[in-house]
Amino acid sequence: MGRISALLAGTALCLLAADAAQDDPKVTFRSNVSLGRVDAQVVDAENRPIRGLRVQDFILRLDGKQQEIRDFQSEQMPVDVVLLLDVSRSMEPHIRRVAVAAHEALGTLRDQDRVAILVFDRYTRVRMPFRSDRQDAERELESVLYRESFQGGTDITQGLLDSASYIEQNGRRDARRAIVIVTDDQTERSRNEAAVLRALTRAEAVLSALIAPDALHTGPGAWREIRLDDGRPQGRYRYRMPPGYGGPPRRGPRTQSAGTSEIANQSGGDSMAVEQASAFERTIARIRERYALYFYLPDGVRPAEASSVEVELSPAARRRYPRAEVRFRRSYLAPNSANDTEAHR
Repeated sequence: MGRISALLAGTALCLLAADAAQDDPKVTFRSNVSLGRVDAQVVDAENRPIRGLRVQDFILRLDGKQQEIRDFQSEQMPVDVVLLLDVSRSMEPHIRRVAVAAHEALGTLRDQDRVAILVFDRYTRVRMPFRSDRQDAERELESVLYRESFQGGTDITQGLLDSASYIEQNGRRDARRAIVIVTDDQTERSRNEAAVLRALTRAEAVLSALIAPDALHTGPGAWREIRLDDGRPQGRYRYRMPPGYGGPPRRGPRTQSAGTSEIANQSGGDSMAVEQASAFERTIARIRERYALYFYLPDGVRPAEASSVEVELSPAARRRYPRAEVRFRRSYLAPNSANDTEAHR
């Protein structure tokens, strides 16, 4: 009888375990399916970030079809930031302003975050590869002021393409990637927003722009108005030439806008006037204030295939924030293989 009782008890335990397994099925991740990610920033009517949103506050569509958001992160993700500095003629006072503000701005980063510094005129150079030591970045920004001549021409489109390539090759897969460009948006070479946006999509990077007045073509004391892509004025600033300035700079080749603000907006970033005292610090802080939305790529999406992306607030979130704006990259490029993006558990 003892053996029979033990056998019956063991059978009962097995049946209970089977029932429990049916009631609470194990969550499995399909190893042959890539997990995509879209970063989004949400701001209010005064352009201030809205924090504390939850996964159910977002709706994500790929090529018009709503996708289930499988995972969600906000400020916990590490950040890789490329500082892209325009060191062409007349940009020195603006780079100096950024260097002065570097201590407070970079202080918003955390220990796991990294910064790289690239400079460009007609050619792009890596001044500092990715490092996590903020003091190294501060010293290198000071070094740029003394080692660069600030006499060259400018090719902003190529600088953006080079920085996107750099962060694509050297950025961490699990990090939020961003490029912060400081420029007057005046380029000697042709502009190509489409090519830059494709490069940013491949690099999974957002562009933020700190726009300086057109020092090459604006006289001392002149006013310059900075506007957003939708035409709203962002500010009006009087530009003053640095001490010792002896007259208008000699004009080089004809220049044109490189479309930097438009590219930043389309990538999911934003633009600020570098004259604003807190512009650099606010720009760096906003990189962390984005939401990462993870989703399974639909069946049939081929490697390296581009898809259109839409991110909006849910009706409930829209009622809480009726004038909110969601900023995100408008296109998504599927990974080359399922292993390119690890499942986020």
